[in-house]
Amino acid sequence: MNLFLRIAAALAVVVACAAPRAAAAESANPSLQKEVESYLQETKAAGGDSTAKVEWKSGKGLTFATADKAFTMHIGGRVFFDNYWATSDDFDSGDTEDASFFRTIRLEADGTMFTNAFYKVQVDFVGSEVALKDIYMGLKKLGPAGTFTAGHFKVPIGLEELTSSRFITFMERATASQAFAPSRENSFMLNNNFAKDGMLGVFASIYRYTTSDQGNVTDDGSTSFAVRFAAFFLHDKEQNRVLHVGFGYTYVTAVDDSLRFRARPGVGNIARFVDTGTFAANDASIFCAELLFHWQALHAQMEFYGVDAQGAGGAEPGFTGWYVEVGYFLVGGKRNYSTGKKGVDRPHIDQNFHAGGGGPGAWQVAFRYDTIDLTDGGIAGGVQDTITFGINWYWNPHMRVMFNYIWADIGDGGPLGEGELNIFAMRFQVDF
Repeated sequence: MNLFLRIAAALAVVVACAAPRAAAAESANPSLQKEVESYLQETKAAGGDSTAKVEWKSGKGLTFATADKAFTMHIGGRVFFDNYWATSDDFDSGDTEDASFFRTIRLEADGTMFTNAFYKVQVDFVGSEVALKDIYMGLKKLGPAGTFTAGHFKVPIGLEELTSSRFITFMERATASQAFAPSRENSFMLNNNFAKDGMLGVFASIYRYTTSDQGNVTDDGSTSFAVRFAAFFLHDKEQNRVLHVGFGYTYVTAVDDSLRFRARPGVGNIARFVDTGTFAANDASIFCAELLFHWQALHAQMEFYGVDAQGAGGAEPGFTGWYVEVGYFLVGGKRNYSTGKKGVDRPHIDQNFHAGGGGPGAWQVAFRYDTIDLTDGGIAGGVQDTITFGINWYWNPHMRVMFNYIWADIGDGGPLGEGELNIFAMRFQVDF
């Protein structure tokens, strides 16, 4: 009962006690208390209970919700604290300096309104300016149209790119994902799940390529579009078994008639050893094929990217990149798959780590090989082969420590020359 109704009820009691008991007076001034009680009964019967509940939900964090779930809100954020040590006999020492930095410091709020409307506001405070991440709103339960989203969010292409940085296996995504997936842009998107149990997911988006971190892009006619088809098979939640296959395509209309593709070797904040530089192009077609497999504590995935640039007025370069990764939870956990999003979700941890008792947390080992070729058609962006070994120690579902060893071999051009480098990196991560 809100404050107004409490006051009204109290006044009703005073009026009822002080009022004359004459029948005429009673008929002229009916009990306000009865009216209030009647109103509350009608509101409850209509499902309009607005009592708010605050709780911590494992895997979701701090949430607020009305009793009827018509309004919900999650308040959260994430912090990644990174350190790495790089060595090389082939590159300038300024390009392989050691570093300690915060990879990301994000705050966010997301939720629903009136059951079928949703929103999210997420910003990152790392860097000289506050950067927009997911800033969107939309409607769900739109029949065959499914869900509509408008704002600044990830273009639907790339399994690893669409996986939250909280849940990727290694500290950074593979070079092909970094270089070719458009990531967050100003977009409109429709998506829905079809077939038995929502097995097939279809995502379609119209967006503006190379939107800035402040959500701005200005150009004449630079509208692009993307589609993604993803499906799961052999899904068994109890055995944590799933086979996922996906395909994505995006047609990119280049802003200012130029394109650029580049990537870092496994850690943030280090130099980019493969980089096409800005080159003339009117548009490009980017293809992506996805494959994922889970079986209890074992997981594996791979992706292939192909890029064809057009309208450069000369040679039309083509670039490729792919990776394969395999991981295994030695103890205490397993990777989860989201049938709705058609991607990787927060892992399940059997027992949280506690030095004074309890479990060991969860320990995961992983291996990844990835390669990217940015040299073609007169563009010498370089070829990079990278091998990464990873160990992840999950203290609980919301915190982990990551250890990565990275070996990278750069050849066939590249802005910083050719050679090899070794990197040892670690991350302390928390999200809520």
